[in-house]
Amino acid sequence: MTSREDQTLSLLSDSVQAQPHDRDEEAAEPNDDPAVEQLSTIRLLSLNMHAFNYGLFYASVGVLLLPEEALHMFEQEHAVFLAVMLVLAGVSQLVSPAAGYASDRCTAAMGRRMPFVLFGNLVLFICLGCMYLARTYLYGYVYLFLLFIAIVALNVAYTGFTGLVSDVVPADQMGFASGIMGTLTALGAVVGLLALGFWVELEMAYGIYAIAVVVTTPFTWIAARERRLDPTECKPYDFSEIKASYWISPRTHGDFFWVFVSRTFYYMGVSIQIYILYYLRDTMEDPTIADNAQTYTAILCIISQSASGIVSSVAGGVSDTLGRKPLIYLSCTIMALVYIGYCFIHTYTWVVALGLCYGASNGVYLAVDYALAVECLPRKDDHAKDLALWGIAAFLGTMFGPCVTGPMLSVIGGQGTSHYAFRG
Repeated sequence: MTSREDQTLSLLSDSVQAQPHDRDEEAAEPNDDPAVEQLSTIRLLSLNMHAFNYGLFYASVGVLLLPEEALHMFEQEHAVFLAVMLVLAGVSQLVSPAAGYASDRCTAAMGRRMPFVLFGNLVLFICLGCMYLARTYLYGYVYLFLLFIAIVALNVAYTGFTGLVSDVVPADQMGFASGIMGTLTALGAVVGLLALGFWVELEMAYGIYAIAVVVTTPFTWIAARERRLDPTECKPYDFSEIKASYWISPRTHGDFFWVFVSRTFYYMGVSIQIYILYYLRDTMEDPTIADNAQTYTAILCIISQSASGIVSSVAGGVSDTLGRKPLIYLSCTIMALVYIGYCFIHTYTWVVALGLCYGASNGVYLAVDYALAVECLPRKDDHAKDLALWGIAAFLGTMFGPCVTGPMLSVIGGQGTSHYAFRG
C-alpha cells in the first residue's frame, strides 16, 4: 500500500471516529465541562434564592389574591373577571421561549442570564406598586393590564434564572442544586400561604411580593458570577428560529420531548388539588371540618408544602447517586396511591396523613424534575429557550387538568346543588 493510500485511510478513519464525538458533544449537558468550578452549599442556596420569590408569588396569587381582587374590583361579574385574570396569566407564559432565545444570544457584560433576571424583577417590582394603586382606586381594567405585564416580567426573570442555574452549576452537583431549587420553591409557597392566609390582610400581598424581590435578587446576582458571551461566538437572530422555539417534537428535541410530555401529565394530575376544598366540605364526617373547609384546606396545603420542602432538600442529592428516573417513578406512584386513598377516607386525620405522603413524594419530584430536564437538553449552547418550554409544560398541565376533571366532577358527582356527591 502506498504512502498516499495510508494517509487517505488515516483521514477517513479520523473522520469516522470524530463524527460520533461531535454528536455526543452537541447533546451533552450544558455544564459538563470539567473546568467548571464546584459550588459551595452557601453559593448554591444564594443562587437559587430566586426560586423562593417565584414559589411565593405563584402559590398564593391564583389561590388567594386574584379571587379576592376580582370580587373587590368587579363585584357583579367577579367570576368572569377572575377567569380573565387567569387567562392573562396563562397567555403571559408565551413570552418564555422568545426570552430564552434572546438570553442564549445576549452578550451583556454581566452575562447571558442575569440581565433578564434583573430586568424582569425590576419591571415586576414597579408593576406591584402600580397594581396596589389600581386596586385601591378601583381601576379594574388598568389592574388587568398591569397584572399581565407583571406576570410577563416574572416569566422573563424565571427564564433567565433556569438558564443561569444550568450554566453555572456543574453536572455532578445538578441533582443537589435541583433539590435546593425545589426546597426554596416550596418554602416560598409555604410563606405565601401562611402570610396571606393567616397573618396579614390580602391587600398587603403587594408589599410582601415586592420585599421578596428586593431581598432575593441580590443573592442570585452575587452568586451567579457569569462569564460574558464572546460577541464573536454569538449566533445571529433568525425569526424562523424564534418561531421554531415554540415547537417541540421527538425529532427536534429527543428525550427532552418526553420530559416535556411527562411534566405536562404530572401537572394535570397535580391540578386535581384545586378541588380539595370541595372534597373537605362535602365528604368529611366532622361538621366542623366541613363548615370551615377553607381554613382546613389552607392548613393541609401548608403541611403538604412543608413536607415537600423538607424531602426535596434531601432527594436532589440522592438523585446524583441513584439517578433521576427511579425517583420520578417512585414519586408519581406514591402520589397516585394517595389519590386512590382519598376515595376511602372520611376523617381529617387521614386526610392530613395522606397529605404528608403526597407532599413528601411531590418533594421528590420537585427535587429531580429540573435536573432531569437539564440532562436531556438537546443542545448545550442554546438551551434557555428549551428550558422555557419545560416551564410551559407546567402551565399546560395545570390548564388542561381542570378541563378534564371539572366536567367529570360535575357529571359523576353533580347533585343539582353547589355540593358534590362522594363518588365524584
